Formats: sequence, C-alpha cells, structure tokens
Amino acid sequence: MEERGPQINHLGFADDIIIFTSGRRQSLKLIMHALDTYERISGQLINKTKRHFFLHSNAFRTTCDRIRKYTSFQQKDTLISYLGCPLFFGRPKNIYFSDIINKVVNKITATSPPSTITMQIQQIMADFLWGWRNDKRKYHWSSWKNLSFPYEEGGIGVKLMKDVCQAFQFKQWWVFRTKQTLWGEFLKAKYCQRSNPISKKWDTGDSQAWRLMMRNKQRVENHILWKIRSGSSSFWWDNWLGVGPLAQFTSNSNRFNNDKVTNFIEDGQWNIGKVIQLAPQEQVHNILSFQIQLQQGQQDQAVWTLNSKGIFSVSFA
Repeated sequence: MEERGPQINHLGFADDIIIFTSGRRQSLKLIMHALDTYERISGQLINKTKRHFFLHSNAFRTTCDRIRKYTSFQQKDTLISYLGCPLFFGRPKNIYFSDIINKVVNKITATSPPSTITMQIQQIMADFLWGWRNDKRKYHWSSWKNLSFPYEEGGIGVKLMKDVCQAFQFKQWWVFRTKQTLWGEFLKAKYCQRSNPISKKWDTGDSQAWRLMMRNKQRVENHILWKIRSGSSSFWWDNWLGVGPLAQFTSNSNRFNNDKVTNFIEDGQWNIGKVIQLAPQEQVHNILSFQIQLQQGQQDQAVWTLNSKGIFSVSFA
C-alpha cells in the first residue's frame, strides 16, 4: 500500500471477505485473533474448507510457510474469483474467463475479457437469436456485425461485444476522473502522487489494469469538458477552456505544476499579469475572454460532450 493512499486491509461483500496482509508474523497473529474473536462473539464458525491464501508467484517460500503455520490456511495455487470476477496477476488469459462462456447461457454479463472470449460470447448470442433445430444451428442469414447497425441503416440495433466491453472500459476512466471512489483514490495514490493522471504514461512494472486505463484515457478525455464552479480544475491538464489541455500548447514542462484554475483568479477576475506570464501565448486571449463566476462550495463539474445531458452513459458510448 502507498503510505499517502488509502490503507485497504480488507474488502467485504456479504460473507465473502478478502483480507490483505504483509505476511509478517505480527500481522498474521492479529488477523487470527480478530477471526477467533468474531467466532466467539457471533457464534458463527468460518468454513475451513473455503479459507485460503493467495500469493504472488514471486513471493518467498518462507513467506508461504509462515502464513500456513500461523493461519492453518491452505495455499491456493489455482485462479480464485471474487464476486464472479477472476483475480489474477499480469495479462488476462482465455482460461481465466472460461466460466463466463457457461454463465452467459443463463445471463449475459458485461466485462472486459480477451477478444477471443468476447467472440465466443457473441457466437452464443447469435445462435440464440437465430435458433436451433434438432440440436443443430439454424442458418445465420446475416452477420452479427451487420445486425449491429441502427434500424435506419438496415440493422436491428444489437451491439458487438467488443464495443460493449470498450464502453465499460471508457466508463471506468470516466468514473476515475469524475467521482470519489476507494479504488480511484488507491490508483491515484499509487500512480499519480506527483502528477496529473492526464500526463501519466504506462511504465514497465505498472499493473495491466492501469495499462488498460492509460490506453483508453485520451479517447475519453477528448469528450470531457469541465464546467468551472469553484475553479478546482487543473489549469494545465483539465479541458475547461474547450480547446483541450493547455499543456498541449507548450513544451515547457517546468510550468506543468499543480496549478488550479482558481490560482489564476484574483478578486473574482482573471489575474491578467499571471495569465500573460504563464499561459500559452496563443491561448491568452481565449482565457481572458472566458467568463468566470466562481461558486464557493461547489465542485467543478465534468460534462460528457457526446450526451445532451452531459452525463456519460454506456448505452451511448
């Protein structure tokens, strides 16, 4: 865990609980004491056949032995899932998502598995649409791609699975940028302590989840406009002027600090001298012409420009 970020020691939903630990002896003792106390007070016993511990493949053998000694838990080498989602390190592999193929027969779910998996799901959907006869698929009179066109263009409005997955990936970045969430605060503390998320790039060693977000961020940011209320938006990186991030208009990286829009405002008006001195010269006129009316206690609002309501929706992404 990052020292400046949220200290997440467990995640819980109903009776499914994941506990995070360093694997040190004292930490393990505290965990077992808490579990023993819970059993004693509640009268509920933890199912010994369902409790396991999971380690990174690079973990030392001594760490594994220590956890087994103090917890009596069994190590689980195979993939585990939490709330129906596979938990894994590194790149997603087809085998991690094989259960989805079986589940989609009863309930089609949206996720971000590899393209091979989405194609299999799409095939199941197509088979369901065209039907079966004597345990054989009926002829598919049109491809799923053609059916995905709007009614006006000769389709029936169904969606390609890769587009559905892409839309949910875009939503992930939208939520990361516009809402306060535990997972968002965790990622910001891990990757964005000293810089704005827009300026970040994926580096070797970063998680695959972060890599996916870095790959999608620009396509989402192109359609986010920040409505100024308190002036809390980033002066350099947030698109509040309607021309994109101001950072793109200058190569002087020393300017790109944590300035907010409000840092360039004095007594409710633009600080003309500061704007002229620091802002990109070709945007000075646009900035000084931008009408501002700060509203104390109100956070700047993100607007999705592709939706008339200004709200991101997976349906229209």
